[in-house]
Amino acid sequence: MAKKKSTVSAQTTAQSLGSLIKTCRDIMRKDKGLTTDLDRLPMLTWIMFLKFLDDMEQIRETEAKLEKKRFVPAIE
Repeated sequence: MAKKKSTVSAQTTAQSLGSLIKTCRDIMRKDKGLTTDLDRLPMLTWIMFLKFLDDMEQIRETEAKLEKKRFVPAIE
């Protein structure tokens, strides 16, 4: 019998978040334009902010659709 794929993802724990950040930092270390942590930290912070904003926008859009309201993104 075939296994069903789970569509619900587990919530991010502190440990998995730390692992994700470490992976991102390792990838960013390979970039020749980002040689020090002083270069990488602002970039990583900005990327994390944009990801958070995108996730929140998707939630707000879904809620607006469920309530049959018009959704206006924060940044157009």
